[in-house]
Amino acid sequence: MKFFAVFALGFLAHAVAGAQTVINLVTDAASYAPRVAPGELASIFGTNLADSTQQAGGFPLPHSMAGATVEVNGSPVPLLYVSETQINFQVPSSLAAGTADMYVTRDGGQSAIFQFTVVSSAPGIFQDTSNHAIAQNATDNSTNSDSDPVASGAVLVVYLTGQGALDNAVADGTATPDSPLSSATATATATIGGANATVQFLGLAPGYTGLGQANILVPSSLATADYPLVITVGGYVSASAQISVSGSGTAPPTYLTLAGQVSFANGSASSVAVYGNTTYLCGPNQINIVDTSSVSAPVYVGYFGNAQLAVDGVGYGGKCAINTNTSEPILVDIVGPGTAPTFAVYSLSAPESPVLLTQQSTTPYTFLNDISFLGTVGYVSTSWFTTSGTSINAQYGNFVAYSFSSLFPALLSALASGPGSGGDNVMPNSLALVPSSNSSYPNTAYVASTTSTGNTTTGSAALDVVNIANPSSLLGVQQVTVANAAIFLGFGYDGDLLLATGNTSSFRNPGVPDFNITGNLTLSTMNILNVESPVGTANVTTEIPTTGTYVVQPLAYGSGIFGIVNNPPSTDPAGPSSLMIVDASTAISPVLYPFVTQFGMTDVAAVNGYLLVPNVNGLMIYTISTP
Repeated sequence: MKFFAVFALGFLAHAVAGAQTVINLVTDAASYAPRVAPGELASIFGTNLADSTQQAGGFPLPHSMAGATVEVNGSPVPLLYVSETQINFQVPSSLAAGTADMYVTRDGGQSAIFQFTVVSSAPGIFQDTSNHAIAQNATDNSTNSDSDPVASGAVLVVYLTGQGALDNAVADGTATPDSPLSSATATATATIGGANATVQFLGLAPGYTGLGQANILVPSSLATADYPLVITVGGYVSASAQISVSGSGTAPPTYLTLAGQVSFANGSASSVAVYGNTTYLCGPNQINIVDTSSVSAPVYVGYFGNAQLAVDGVGYGGKCAINTNTSEPILVDIVGPGTAPTFAVYSLSAPESPVLLTQQSTTPYTFLNDISFLGTVGYVSTSWFTTSGTSINAQYGNFVAYSFSSLFPALLSALASGPGSGGDNVMPNSLALVPSSNSSYPNTAYVASTTSTGNTTTGSAALDVVNIANPSSLLGVQQVTVANAAIFLGFGYDGDLLLATGNTSSFRNPGVPDFNITGNLTLSTMNILNVESPVGTANVTTEIPTTGTYVVQPLAYGSGIFGIVNNPPSTDPAGPSSLMIVDASTAISPVLYPFVTQFGMTDVAAVNGYLLVPNVNGLMIYTISTP
């Protein structure tokens, strides 16, 4: 297998006119994750990076090709491949975790210095353009594929990079020897379709530079199907890649099938809003526009909002919603910082050319989490706490209504008391229930919360029920709690079924090393036939560690099947998120199916039989199939 060809893969190139050498992005060379580890194979994306396309011909790897040299912290690095828009190189093994400086020199000219993130391990699985892992079935060294799957109970050899420190170091730019083997020193684990899989070996593949290999024992319980593989090294989580398995178990249902994708540099987090055939990905620094009239061939249109969302290079956007009940369609984006949030309101009269109508100078409520519309009223929840050193001493949350009837936000009211403790609970998520043709939710909103108050974070997960018949006077109705979770973080509803996602622990207190949630995902189903009196039907505690699950999206009305997006575990809070499917069609026994793990995936949207999934590298569109 010629791995130099694998290293040359690249689909994030950005064509920008001009002769200046510009670095736009630095990622690992396998999964295009926005971080790297010492010794890893990495990629630079930009413009005018080299005079021509050239690939290294042997070892040791050169430090200059086609007029281009890359320097990291002032020293040249080994190069594998160069072109005008992409350079693949090896990260110096001597780098420490933190931030490193880079620039590209081309024919005597030099790019601006670009800073990139270095962590101790950053596993990235090499994969093809259909997200299938570059892997070999160990029994016969055949390439793993749908037509040549690995047998359950057998070993799969998976190729990756970013394994981190080694017990036998290899000089940068040189080929790894056959003996002694170079093994990773950090602990490595793996999951295949959510099932634990033993990593028998993780280290460098002999004969190559910086190429890692993991020998993984496939669980014997798996059936014939494709499964997402995730590798964790030293607590750092990889993006997933599909592998093909043959076995005698029961195959998981195929809920999602890739229909189309478009690649562009998206934000590290983004919410999805859809208006007709135009999709908006609201990120921290800008709002990207994608024409999704053809799901098999979506087209990146451009971006807007950067003047409002980014301040001094720091992005404060990311949460948006569309309202078509106003005199003209609008997109509303919550713009931070959290201590001083505003609403940026854009006209969508020309969907691919939104126009700013207003940006509110300030709001009396801080740390706005979300926005949902019922009629012309927007509802948001707030969630924040105060600290003394590393300890939480008080928690706060509000449920607030704003009128957008005149296209400008006007505060109507806020829930100041009940059904919880009156503003002393965090409220990380809320949603006004919108009636459909098959349902009626009379003037009701739900708020995800907890009974924890003050400096105590060991309460119970709570769902607050709020009557919003009069948006100028919100009324708390009741609070529904469950005992197996400490906090609810997200929820979604499908007819009379509600699925709430929570966690076995709330915010870490004291916050050492941070205030992240450290527990496992919980799933709670409720019957909401009487919308103001939800009745619990099941409470499931999973083995999935996560710092939060805020997105719960029903895939198709009446199916009882939801997509949820889990944040990474507390060992890797800046890592990739995971899209999982929850089949709650039998409400008393919801079943969880892992689907994909990617960086920058923080929201999904189900529209007309398709699921739109943004990530740091663009937008994926999946066809939804439900029983």
